Amino acid sequence: MFTAGTGLYVATNHYPITAPHRLTVLWVDRAIPFCPETVWIYISEWVFLPFAYLRCRDLAGLNKYFYSYLALQLACMVIFLVWPTIYPRELHPLNQATTSDWTYYAFSSLRLTDTATNCCPSLHMAGLYLSIAIYMEGKKRDFWFFLIWGTLIAISTLTTKQHYVIDLVAGLGIAAFIHWIFRNHVVYREASSPQ
Repeated sequence: MFTAGTGLYVATNHYPITAPHRLTVLWVDRAIPFCPETVWIYISEWVFLPFAYLRCRDLAGLNKYFYSYLALQLACMVIFLVWPTIYPRELHPLNQATTSDWTYYAFSSLRLTDTATNCCPSLHMAGLYLSIAIYMEGKKRDFWFFLIWGTLIAISTLTTKQHYVIDLVAGLGIAAFIHWIFRNHVVYREASSPQ
């Protein structure tokens, strides 16, 4: 699931079909400071997603999560192909003199592998909150753990200047819509017991 999602994301991220659109940088985007050190929170998503999946012990919930996550990826890839957006990273250059070596290396590597396109909707936000949703009816401790961690990652997409605020709103909206469809309107077949 995650491999397919990564492949789709990288393909649309590096090879857009049409020229990406730059969105308006709103006052709220300008008010959020650029904090390169938060890149460590940002890249913790690579641990968050598989951990959220592996931590869940509800097979029915995992089944819904699996299909809804693939649908989310496909929906976002269609949007990225049809209407690509780009973030003006040149407004926030990375200063090696004021950034620690490890942070500068991590951030530079991120910007090389993850170009400034594929902004709206934020797939970070959408994937995080779709993952959090599988814990809404389980243990409250797990739900709050993933909600707090996921929200910190979502905020870091703004402080690393990878996303506009509207990207997060759109990401949350598409995640909620897909979760609702796969939770309430998709019929899942019961596994048959072995004969």
